[in-house]
Amino acid sequence: MNLQPFLESFAQLPPKLQQRLAAELKIDVAKATPAGAVLIGFSLTQTFGVGETIDYLLGEEHLSVQQMQDELAQGVTPRISTGTACEVLIADMLGCYKNLTRLYHLEEACEAWRVRDILGLPPEKLNDDRLGRALDTIGDNPTLMGDILQALVLKAAERFGIPLNRFYNDTTAIPVWGERQGNDKVQFGHGGLPGLQQLILNLTILAGPSLPVTADTDPGNVQGGPVFGRTLTAVSKLTRGEFEIIVDRGILSHYNMHLMLTEKRAFFIGPLKEELCRSWLLDTLRSAGANAFTPIAYRSKEEARKGQPSHYEALEATYSFRVELNRRKPREPRKKKGERRFAEYTIRAVIYRDNKKKQRDAEHRAKNITKVEARLQELQGKLNKRNLCTVTACQSQVREIFRGLPELRQAYKVTVETNVHGAVTLTWEKDEEVLQEAALTDGLFVLLTNHPIEAVDANELLTRYRGRNDIEMSYRFLKGALDLNQIFLRKPSRVDAYCYLKVLAMFVLNLAHWFLTKEGQKKMTPQKLQEVLGNTTIVEQRLEPFGIRHWVGTNVTEPIRILIELFHLPDPVAIVEAINAAIDYYQILNQWSQKVGRSC
Repeated sequence: MNLQPFLESFAQLPPKLQQRLAAELKIDVAKATPAGAVLIGFSLTQTFGVGETIDYLLGEEHLSVQQMQDELAQGVTPRISTGTACEVLIADMLGCYKNLTRLYHLEEACEAWRVRDILGLPPEKLNDDRLGRALDTIGDNPTLMGDILQALVLKAAERFGIPLNRFYNDTTAIPVWGERQGNDKVQFGHGGLPGLQQLILNLTILAGPSLPVTADTDPGNVQGGPVFGRTLTAVSKLTRGEFEIIVDRGILSHYNMHLMLTEKRAFFIGPLKEELCRSWLLDTLRSAGANAFTPIAYRSKEEARKGQPSHYEALEATYSFRVELNRRKPREPRKKKGERRFAEYTIRAVIYRDNKKKQRDAEHRAKNITKVEARLQELQGKLNKRNLCTVTACQSQVREIFRGLPELRQAYKVTVETNVHGAVTLTWEKDEEVLQEAALTDGLFVLLTNHPIEAVDANELLTRYRGRNDIEMSYRFLKGALDLNQIFLRKPSRVDAYCYLKVLAMFVLNLAHWFLTKEGQKKMTPQKLQEVLGNTTIVEQRLEPFGIRHWVGTNVTEPIRILIELFHLPDPVAIVEAINAAIDYYQILNQWSQKVGRSC
């Protein structure tokens, strides 16, 4: 604490009062608060127009920080709009790294962050009732949430010259604990985990800055494939030209490929499901021959950095499928013969072979063969003892041996029977042809696309697909730093809105990170940026016996300083100095001396 102004006023007191004050004087240091981080987070959110966009689409008046500060100066308590309330929640998500504030504690937290002084926000207006109503307003209108995100993306693209031509789409499960009566979206997941309730987040991000462009929450028992049409419609509205959407195997169903092929502007890349392609893949490999693969130059970023050679090969092929256009809906009667309509397609397929993975697959299979045969021999030695005296019990043990190894189960013919003496016997045969057929697909994976080879060759196709790691990192970021798994709300609309606001927080942070990389901060990641932002704390000190609240500067690091200069954000250090400068030590000491003088 800078005590110079205080000491100057202290020196003017009579000696007797100086002596008494010296005995009572002490400085209490409170816990550091993320006030600086909340200030930067709120200001970034306003700079990117989040609250303004929300209020505009809702038809509410949106006040800037300056307008709210002006109203407070005039003795008027400013109104907290839905957009402003959402901006406060997002600022908390950005500033409180892995320690989000619960709604019923936010008013108290805002008081500690001095939001009245630094943002013009009255803390008493940021109670759980106002914040809950803001979440209801957002969550009760799924169309509104899509419109908000689309408007923010279009505004950012136009303002900062970000191309809208390549997207990544995927889904993730959000585990949810606690009682959730009345919330139809919280369901037991399709993954089969007992007792685990979850939501499904369907997310699409823009390649490059990783900005979320669509975000929907679905019931926990819904898979991503059936709802992809909704995502494709939303993405197609964002751009007038051709665009590319890269998806995972769970989404690349025949019907979804049909949707993208009928959307003339859409190009897609995605892996073919193994259950759809086993026989096709074997037939294609046999007809192509052993020497049909050609080396490609693809290397991962890590391999390129270490100077390692490429270990990939590719084989161009075609894949044909058909889809039913008038599929029967649930509880709809079966269609009569001739009523079903189909569409047939033939698209490009590229079969890749990763020679390193091929070797690993072969080694893994050899270990499993050794393990299975050892367990079969062990089981053979335990027959007709204790609980292994029946064929049923022994067959159950055989199934346990092959659990998780369907490939080997097909390669082994295991016979469990009783002999003429009534004893259980176990024999097995290994089918080498099945194992050789399995070895044909070691290290292989297939990418399907409607890109012509002249426009995107096999090397570029794999490079683009591997870029979808960005969405995996986005999910990791949402679940980690933004604490997506921690949902303390029960009302369905509020759960949806809270998840959605975390996606908006990711939008703000990823856009800020994109600017930092352009400014030379190459090693900065969104996770590191949030950690750095969360460390922008302010320490409050109290000077007793007066109860003077004095703030000590904040840790403004280089990345935060760059953002302050880029977007003309308020400087936390300057605000702290302004708040401290407003303290009138002379008046405070004068009042104290008069009070003490009367008591003496």
